[in-house]
Amino acid sequence: DVLFQQISVMRTDLNRDISARLAQVERTALRTPDDVLPALVLAATWYDDAGRESDILTRNPVPHPGFIPVEPLRVPVR
Repeated sequence: DVLFQQISVMRTDLNRDISARLAQVERTALRTPDDVLPALVLAATWYDDAGRESDILTRNPVPHPGFIPVEPLRVPVR
């Protein structure tokens, strides 16, 4: 009985955690910059919001935030 209750609690917690993680997942798309630019400039150009540079940097393994290479980048659709 105790084992069953522990498994039930663990299952409930797991479902809650998965649901919370899925809610955080955003739709993304691939975009390629026209030139080597800083992430700040790309965010301002693509989103009209320079503060969204973290959206670009956290989703892509860029070597330096000041020099985003001309290659496809995973970015949010919104």
